[in-house]
Amino acid sequence: MDNKRISEIVEEEMMKQDANRYRDMRKTHTIPKSIADIIDGYCKHNFTADRLIMMAYRDYQEFNDWIIKDWVKNDNIARAYLAGKALGVDLVKVVEG
Repeated sequence: MDNKRISEIVEEEMMKQDANRYRDMRKTHTIPKSIADIIDGYCKHNFTADRLIMMAYRDYQEFNDWIIKDWVKNDNIARAYLAGKALGVDLVKVVEG
């Protein structure tokens, strides 16, 4: 195999990897605005993520229903939303509905 053929294979593989990264970047996690508002209401109290989620779960039926719908996924989305707020970046997109 000559060097030109090797470089073509490497370039093709890099293009595939870039395409896969781009596809993965398009997958966005979302949180309903009403749930984000509930979380934001607790943020001023400086609770840990665990305590904040537990209190919202206990105090708001809407939050409870949202978490129960898909416990692992939605719990992680709530944590990512909180992490993004702490870092000052949008890790989770807030959507209506």
